[in-house]
Amino acid sequence: METEFAERLAMLRQERGLTQQRLADKLGLTAQAISKYEKGISLPEVDTLKSIATVLDCSTDYLLGHELTQESRVDMLARERSAEIDRAIHKEELVLNIGMGPLVDMLMEENKNRYEGMHRLRVRLAGEYGILVPIIRLKDQWGLAKNEYEICLNDRKVLGKGTLEYPMLFYIGEKAENESQIESEEPVWHNAGVWRPAEANTAGKKDADMKATADAGGEPAEAASEGTQKNVRPLTCMDIIIAHLEKLILENYDKILNRQLVAEMTEKARSWYPASINGVVPERVSLARLQRAIAGLIRERVPVNRLDLVIDFLDEHPENNGEELAELMEMLRP
Repeated sequence: METEFAERLAMLRQERGLTQQRLADKLGLTAQAISKYEKGISLPEVDTLKSIATVLDCSTDYLLGHELTQESRVDMLARERSAEIDRAIHKEELVLNIGMGPLVDMLMEENKNRYEGMHRLRVRLAGEYGILVPIIRLKDQWGLAKNEYEICLNDRKVLGKGTLEYPMLFYIGEKAENESQIESEEPVWHNAGVWRPAEANTAGKKDADMKATADAGGEPAEAASEGTQKNVRPLTCMDIIIAHLEKLILENYDKILNRQLVAEMTEKARSWYPASINGVVPERVSLARLQRAIAGLIRERVPVNRLDLVIDFLDEHPENNGEELAELMEMLRP
């Protein structure tokens, strides 16, 4: 029964266009639980089975493998293998791998909050720099230490990594006061500080302030990104990860940016500035040239919110081995 359930669950999930994480979100489970179901390692409880059937719009009898014909099994196996090849070919641009340990609890907590911190990061980068950032995939990884995380490009190249002490808070520039506290450096800007349990608020802040810090999302990350040693409010583990993601995205945007993202950015700009883009991209300014210009500007921290101005400039200036980029930067730099 485990094999039949695993096969049908994987097939239906893929047919509905759901990732393991998306299905887990809808069910209030973890992606690890869905993975175990699809590998035949375990079966869900009755109530969970009913919820899965509701989400996937099928019967529990079907999920449990009743009346499975040989023809259906062959067809299902072919589709499953095709989907497996697709997954092997397509790698997510940005992946956050988390060690199997306390940090998994952090992911579960973020899941409850619908990964609001990640969403706010993508919105902030869109607002400040005018760029699109692909969805950031979160995965638990057996090969990492229990408190370790790594940020990967295309699920292969490690852009950065660090060690966190979840669920403790990190106080920049402070020293340990007892054995329950850990002196360390945060992994983004390498500020020295100390990890303290959330309840050990030696600065005398109120509990409400502590909760506000834990719920603050990307705001404390801005303080960390300044690389200062001043005494600021403590950082949560997710604050540090968000700050690390922001730093690495901006430093590596030329590698993250692809033609598809450029095309999507162009279409959004086209709806606002059709006169600057219709008949120009890709007719006179290719997506490849626009991609190089955007990547070069972001590398120098120059926003491209007014993509129409970038396109106007490229249309009016012939390509000259990058010399036009300096002039474009000067024109756009705040």
